[in-house]
Amino acid sequence: MQRWPWPWIAAGATFGCALTLGVQFTAKQLSAANISAQAPKKPTTATIGIKGDPAMGSPSAPVTIVEFSDFECPYCKRFHEETLPKLKQHYIDKGLVRFIHKDLPLPFHQNAHLAATTARCAQEDGKYWEAYQALFSQQKCLNCKGPIAITATTGINRNKLEQCNQDNRIKQVVNINISEAELNGIRATPTFVIGRSNRSMQNGKIVEGAIPWTEFKLVVDRALSETKKGN
Repeated sequence: MQRWPWPWIAAGATFGCALTLGVQFTAKQLSAANISAQAPKKPTTATIGIKGDPAMGSPSAPVTIVEFSDFECPYCKRFHEETLPKLKQHYIDKGLVRFIHKDLPLPFHQNAHLAATTARCAQEDGKYWEAYQALFSQQKCLNCKGPIAITATTGINRNKLEQCNQDNRIKQVVNINISEAELNGIRATPTFVIGRSNRSMQNGKIVEGAIPWTEFKLVVDRALSETKKGN
């Protein structure tokens, strides 16, 4: 039997390990590249209808912010408590921004869909934003009280709210919002579409998540600056 000198054996083993590691590394790179190529890119803009949705602020405001939100989402509550009051004070109340709500109740939040339809029922009584405030402020009570009881604290008769929630027309409004979000690749809450104001169709940049006020303000200021350039 032929004997190989030990240095040659060691060199051969080293070369074999290096070759194996090189193949594994290349395979990992190709696999990662393949996954990256297959993963759908998140959309950066959206075009959505806004006619009939609850709106806050002047229709002639240069910038519109459309919020896709879920009343049971803790991040939406954070936006409601920390960012919306500042947005209202510095932009909405000054006629610079119009704020529009759209519903995106997530399927794993058991009270979210009923909360959305109940708020829409409050809209028919002219008390949408009161219901919006109550539902977010009492989010922890959605399980124990329920959306209808919480919304009734705004002064709307509870029986009226219960009857309204049986109306397929109200359910359809919320379902249309969900479909719009899906068509535009919007799946998280809160998500905002921010851009130049339009009467019935809104096109704008997608901003996802309850980002801090300082960052949100920069996005709004940029949108306002772009509208001035357009003029």
